[in-house]
Amino acid sequence: MYLNPGVIAQILPLGPNGTNSTMFTECCECAICDDERNCPCCNRKVIGYDADTNHERRKIRWRNATSQWTRRPK
Repeated sequence: MYLNPGVIAQILPLGPNGTNSTMFTECCECAICDDERNCPCCNRKVIGYDADTNHERRKIRWRNATSQWTRRPK
């Protein structure tokens, strides 16, 4: 599969019933840690790469990975 290196990689969706919160890149399906700005396999920038802190990066990636979940209104 051809991937445009200029496009920021997303995080693979997480299932709402799972308990494993490990994030995986969409480009290589490779596990990525909060302190990594680029995919460990292909070095492509991953969503949240420009966050100021690892915590902020984790929140951005979590929202991306859970964007398909049905949310109850608060």
